[in-house]
Amino acid sequence: MTEKPSGRDYVKAAFKRERLERFCTYPVLGAVNAKFSGITIREFLTDASKFAAAQLEAYERFEPDIIVMMADLVMEPEAMGQHVDFFDDRMCQQRGYLVGEKAKLANLKIPNPMADARMPYYLEACTRVAEARIPAALGGVINGPWSLACELRGAENLLLDTFDDPEFVKSLMEFTTEVCKAFGTEVAKTGAGLSLSEAPASCSLISPSIYAEFVASYHKQVVDHFKAEKKAMTIHVCGYIDPIMQMLVDTGVAAISFDAPSSLERMLSIANEKTVVIGNAPTTIFLKEDKDAIFKEVQKCRDIANGAKAYVLASGCEVPIPATAKSIEYFMEAAKQTWSP
Repeated sequence: MTEKPSGRDYVKAAFKRERLERFCTYPVLGAVNAKFSGITIREFLTDASKFAAAQLEAYERFEPDIIVMMADLVMEPEAMGQHVDFFDDRMCQQRGYLVGEKAKLANLKIPNPMADARMPYYLEACTRVAEARIPAALGGVINGPWSLACELRGAENLLLDTFDDPEFVKSLMEFTTEVCKAFGTEVAKTGAGLSLSEAPASCSLISPSIYAEFVASYHKQVVDHFKAEKKAMTIHVCGYIDPIMQMLVDTGVAAISFDAPSSLERMLSIANEKTVVIGNAPTTIFLKEDKDAIFKEVQKCRDIANGAKAYVLASGCEVPIPATAKSIEYFMEAAKQTWSP
């Protein structure tokens, strides 16, 4: 009797361009798992053992092929001295910007992931899940260089800087790129894969020309750095990315994860199996327990991807905190359907 493929087998198949009886699949589950585990979001974001336990409980319940260690995206600024407020019932928020004044960039230092603020919490949580040796892949999530630059400077200020002071933007991006390398190196040591979260890099916020001049080369730097370490990387970009899809592929990144506003058909065509495509079921489907609507959206992704081998069927972004467990169960049921004979 042939052994049933594990989650890792489905991930390997996608990255090896091999076709199994269904697509590799997962929803991006972050703080919603705190609710399912009966802990506060504050605990989820500050207690490594509770964060890890919540992710493992979610795996047991939903059986995704990939567990995403999605916490929050202000760990890096916090580790440099940024004040962050935590809440029991919603995501944490940072106060102000460390580089609200340009001159302050010179005073920033690359944080030590092993010692500064909550970086050790995140590494411990990843290690705990990796040591559980579950039959699924493990994915780590850190800020990409542009996302981190926005958090340090403020998105509005940074956009103005691209016109008024492009050299400053490049200096800031050089710094944030080094932070990505430093944190990513330690995350990779835990056994987790690497994904750069780059929500502000989409054309919902910036123009293709800004991406080309101020972001693309730094993405390539991070990708090349980890390629040299034999570590594959994913870049996730929320919002609308159709105009920059080719540039994202040209970074040489192993996989691109993207959101529902963008075209799956276009992404698959441009990637042409040189890059694994991940996405892009809308996260709004998780807000209601509407099985028909969820199956419809998942089938839409399946139909567009059709015979694609380098494709992973996933939510377009993080499943929102108000989502219901039943909606996620419906998503996994639909996504795990095997091919029709």
